[in-house]
Amino acid sequence: MSINQNKITNAQKERGVNLLAGLKIIVNVLFALMIFQIFLILPRPDDPELQYNTLGDIFAQNIDKLLLIVVGMVLIILYWLQTNMQLGNLTRSNAVHSILMISQTFFLMIYLYFVRFDMEFEGLKLALQMESVFLALAGFIGAFAWRYARRNDLTSDQITDNQEMDIFYKLLPEPLASTFTFPFATFGPNIWTLAFLSIIPFGFILKIIRKKYDSGDLISD
Repeated sequence: MSINQNKITNAQKERGVNLLAGLKIIVNVLFALMIFQIFLILPRPDDPELQYNTLGDIFAQNIDKLLLIVVGMVLIILYWLQTNMQLGNLTRSNAVHSILMISQTFFLMIYLYFVRFDMEFEGLKLALQMESVFLALAGFIGAFAWRYARRNDLTSDQITDNQEMDIFYKLLPEPLASTFTFPFATFGPNIWTLAFLSIIPFGFILKIIRKKYDSGDLISD
């Protein structure tokens, strides 16, 4: 539910509705391009510099790269689902909100750049750290965009304040886990990748915090 009670004109509302429709198209196209880019990163059997005799050779010789690609794919899909969850619960957008949402996809694209950088230089520490940084930035910007939407009367009247808060808490485990992985880059790509399992305890902790909010122990944002 909206926290900001400022009046807006019908013309502003109509422009906001059209802006939201365009934003949905742009964001979904950008996510489709990111998913396509991940497939381009996969090792190519026809690469003349690689000597593969069987499909098993491809997986055996590139297990670290394939694991990194799987993690990247899962995270991109999670962010895509979260973004559509947000946009699907809005009635309109505005310039600031649109910039925030497009910025999120921009940071995810930079993340994919460092994934490619990491694969080219075999687990370079700086590349892993930058992956953590830009994944975290993308996630926190997404959460901030939802908070901004709530405060500026962009959300649908069909969802309650509690449902809006549920969405906000669902947006936080991924960026928190990404932040957590940053120091683990020192130990190499395998440990760094395993550190993303922290999404599970972060999700559990946030559920506890959410329950405290429901009980009145915490104040709404």
